[in-house]
Amino acid sequence: MTAILLGWQKAAEQLEWIRTLAPSGCEFLVPEHSPDQGDYDADPAELVRLGREAEIIVGWNFPRQVFVESRKLKLVSSAHTGYDRYDLALFLERGVMLANAGGVNSVAVAEHALALLLALAKRIAEHDRSVRRVDWVDLTPETASVQLAGKVAAIVGLGRIGTLIAARCRAFGMKTVGVRRDVSRQVDAVDELVGADRLNSVLEAADAVILALPLTPRTRGLMGHEQFAVLKPGALLVNVGRGMVVNESAVHQALTRGDLGGFAADVWWDYADASPAGYHYNVPSRLAVHRLPRVVGTPDMASNVLGMRERMIEFAMENVREFLAGKTPARTVDLRNAIGPGA
Repeated sequence: MTAILLGWQKAAEQLEWIRTLAPSGCEFLVPEHSPDQGDYDADPAELVRLGREAEIIVGWNFPRQVFVESRKLKLVSSAHTGYDRYDLALFLERGVMLANAGGVNSVAVAEHALALLLALAKRIAEHDRSVRRVDWVDLTPETASVQLAGKVAAIVGLGRIGTLIAARCRAFGMKTVGVRRDVSRQVDAVDELVGADRLNSVLEAADAVILALPLTPRTRGLMGHEQFAVLKPGALLVNVGRGMVVNESAVHQALTRGDLGGFAADVWWDYADASPAGYHYNVPSRLAVHRLPRVVGTPDMASNVLGMRERMIEFAMENVREFLAGKTPARTVDLRNAIGPGA
């Protein structure tokens, strides 16, 4: 019997369905219910205890100690698409395979990116507040919106999500420029494809920049002071990748100086390494970027569409089926490449 830890407490209610997604010969370990945890989380101590017996771990959120003590572990099948919160070096050292749910939320995130771009361009949040205050807005250049048709959209990170974003920008009549490391294969959704080494020149001409990048050693702080200095004045910036791709002080400075036309994000900064756990309440920005004018924010909600959790579980269990059939799951993460140079 292969022991599989389902790392969320609602799995107890879903177990009959989940069994239909797995081959025979699987034993499922399900955490006990804790009133202090949400449906798709579980008590950390309970996860550590069950993880010691697991050969496969499936789920979303796990403390690192689960993997440290899971000496029988062979596969982590993440129901997330991102994997920057996992200790990839530990997996590589232990010979643990990591697979994710890549592609499960691509359409949802692409739609959300366009919603944020439109909210900025059309000043939706500002005008909504004016209506609620019964504060009529004069038709002036300062209150006018931006017409997207004919503008240049730069999509930085042209994977599944970025390609879908580019197609949707083009549907609004925008010229699309894609920025990615590998330019050997043309992408139909973009009018122009350039390498990452030309990012700054792209920023000089772009009216809107959409970041759809994972967080890696290469992308951390990619949008820094240098990039904001060359960014076209009045440009709109949308981030649906990872918060740490954008340097917080740089975007704060660009907004307070008035250089940036607007900033919208569904992803924010992670301060886990900056102070002891629990020392600060979680906030989108310690510099209060989220409180500045011309900023629109959502709280990591791009994937929160009806039925998404179930689809994520299905993707994660597909990885498990492939692994138990003796195959390398199609969505296996290349750990050495993800860790970066020197791994």
